[in-house]
Amino acid sequence: MAFHPEVLEVRRGDTVVWINRDIVPHTATATRKSGWDTGTLLQGKSGQYVASHEGEDPYVCKLHPVMLGKLIVR
Repeated sequence: MAFHPEVLEVRRGDTVVWINRDIVPHTATATRKSGWDTGTLLQGKSGQYVASHEGEDPYVCKLHPVMLGKLIVR
């Protein structure tokens, strides 16, 4: 029930991929105005986002709000 790594630093234009290696579904959903969302990822499925705006972008699993992460785009 955690994102690994919890904080990820990338460059603008990089593609970030989340892979669900858990047995329950998860999402990676931005909590700020950028509004990106992987949608619900079932076990073994992946979702992605192309980092288009510089700055810090916290995100959460909508299904398990204790799961928090942060994307830092330079």
